[in-house]
Amino acid sequence: MSILDCQGLTGKVILPCDAEYNRARQEYNEAIDKCPLAICYCCNIQDVVNALLWSERRGIQVRIRSGGHNYEGYSVGTNKLVIDTSFMNGIRVHSEDDTVEVQAGTRLMHLYKTLYNSGYTFPGGTCPTVAISGLVLGGGIGLSTRYLGLTTDSLIEAQIVDANGNLLTANHCQNEKLFWALRGAGGGNFGVVTSYKFHLRKINKITLFQLKWSNQSARLKFLQVWQEWLRNLDTRISAFGRIYKPGPWIFGFFYGYPEEARQILEPFLSIPGIIFENIEYVDFIDAVKIIGEIYPKREAFKATGRFIERQLCHCELEKIIDIVEAAPTEDNSFIGLYSLGGAVRAMKTDSTAFFYRQANYIMGISSSWECKAAAPAVIEWVESGFKYIYTLSMGSYVNFPYNNLPCYECAYYGEHIQKLRSIKKEYDPHNVFEFPQSIKTVCCE
Repeated sequence: MSILDCQGLTGKVILPCDAEYNRARQEYNEAIDKCPLAICYCCNIQDVVNALLWSERRGIQVRIRSGGHNYEGYSVGTNKLVIDTSFMNGIRVHSEDDTVEVQAGTRLMHLYKTLYNSGYTFPGGTCPTVAISGLVLGGGIGLSTRYLGLTTDSLIEAQIVDANGNLLTANHCQNEKLFWALRGAGGGNFGVVTSYKFHLRKINKITLFQLKWSNQSARLKFLQVWQEWLRNLDTRISAFGRIYKPGPWIFGFFYGYPEEARQILEPFLSIPGIIFENIEYVDFIDAVKIIGEIYPKREAFKATGRFIERQLCHCELEKIIDIVEAAPTEDNSFIGLYSLGGAVRAMKTDSTAFFYRQANYIMGISSSWECKAAAPAVIEWVESGFKYIYTLSMGSYVNFPYNNLPCYECAYYGEHIQKLRSIKKEYDPHNVFEFPQSIKTVCCE
């Protein structure tokens, strides 16, 4: 495509002939290798409108990207126009009513730092380079989730450009059905969201905890403790766990003091083989930075996650350990655990499009590779492990998408799918916002 063909596109436009193209098309997951027709970095709402109108006139499909962290690369596509909002990263804090306006491309670490400087915490995720859009539109989990709710539970308004180029406001008073859908099923399905408004909570110092074992016999005990621990867990604590070949690992935030956190963590502290223990009272921003250092700048990986709603029996837990034992690597292949309950469960299931509020936790499976030759073994291990986890679980987390997922619409959205199809038909009747696992206007099963 020539520069002349781009007339009508505004913002910064990157074409395949440009030196920046290969870097611009790269997603966080380096395994994604798509070649867009063009990438349009939008600087404002009008750039978004122009991109949608341009694509409509030429019959070119679009993909919407903010941070580029979609596991399966659904925010890019070969011969598609990528509408990228990462240049739209403004933040406006309103201390008079404890709210913040956040543009769609804002990265989490930038948001955390800005809010911390104004005295606030925020229930976001843990990867510092994730943008706000994908996180909030899919629900949004993190290490404040059980105390402050999903990221989407703090959302009070969104601005979205629809398929016709109209800027819509969605909240409890305007476009209420669309607002409902955006809170848990909005990623790329209904339009290009350009900004969000969130309610905020005042910040306090928190207790950061990290426990790590180098003891294979600790893995099964860890799983047993994990699911029992969650039964009546203090809502002020949230945790992520990882089970590697050498042993398990848990880290999280507690909105309280270390002495109390230590008491709550006692079931884990009693598991033999701990090689690293850190329970400290720190500024919220320091806790966020420490956890953020876990994540690589980029990597090639395969990962997904499912909702667990029941207690798993001993033989099922043993099978999970068998999956870990078969992992292709020791350091970057793991079963992940992400705590839910608390504030997530306190909201009614139909209050937002996020369906799986009754789940106890998410169980994920993840592995990465450094050379392409290792990719098939990694992908095969994830696929095999996922097939077993599928039998234990009720649905899949849309922010951990998986391209081999059966009946993906029902898996992501549960009993909300019919309502979501209706909203999709109302706001995107011609299916402009389509991608491999987008919501359809009719049942396609």
